[in-house]
Amino acid sequence: MSPVVSALSARTRRNPGAPLVTFIDQGSGERTELSATSLANAAAKIANALRDEYELEPGSRIALLLPVHWQLAAWLAGAWTAGMVVTTDSTADVDLVVTTAQAAAGLGRAAALVSLHPFGLPLVGATPAGTHDVTLAVRQQPDAYLFDTPPGSAPALLIDAVEVSGQDVWDAAAGLARTWGLHASGRLLVTSEDLGRAELLAALAVPLAADAAVVLAPGATELDSLRKSEGVTATCGARP
Repeated sequence: MSPVVSALSARTRRNPGAPLVTFIDQGSGERTELSATSLANAAAKIANALRDEYELEPGSRIALLLPVHWQLAAWLAGAWTAGMVVTTDSTADVDLVVTTAQAAAGLGRAAALVSLHPFGLPLVGATPAGTHDVTLAVRQQPDAYLFDTPPGSAPALLIDAVEVSGQDVWDAAAGLARTWGLHASGRLLVTSEDLGRAELLAALAVPLAADAAVVLAPGATELDSLRKSEGVTATCGARP
């Protein structure tokens, strides 16, 4: 089992109800919190949909072209539960593209669309040609994973055309946690609106590796106030 998925499972047993991922949109006032249990349930539904609805096998490649958002954490957890290889390269040769309706308009390729609604509701209105709303396919799945989970040595991430394993992802996440000074029970703040390697790992793998939590607040301002109100102890990209 991927170390990230294993750590999420362990968190659901040890501390099931505390927020693991918090998403904040200061512009709209949206605030969404996912506990380890909520995230694990979402991951299982996504993983089942990838295997059952899309008939993908472990090792299949998925482009997650999503913003810094709680859906990114959920889809990372789901993809790795199902043994998928994740990339954020929009030009990569993949088996499935997962993105938003807004981003899909400029892609020019088939895609499964994720709603960014605070409650994960389906999209409203027509979708771009060649795309479809993935929400219903995911929501109808059981919240327990029905297939075998690949080992941590299996590929999990595609970086610069090179596949790295789930263990490599875990080791990189643990290294970032140390660099940023994130410790157990701490809270990591992510404010970048650009999804780079650091932000991708910070959305899920880094807080799990540190036994901590993450606050995703892309584009946030008044950071001192935000750090105080959210109990932030470390910041993505910063050094202690």
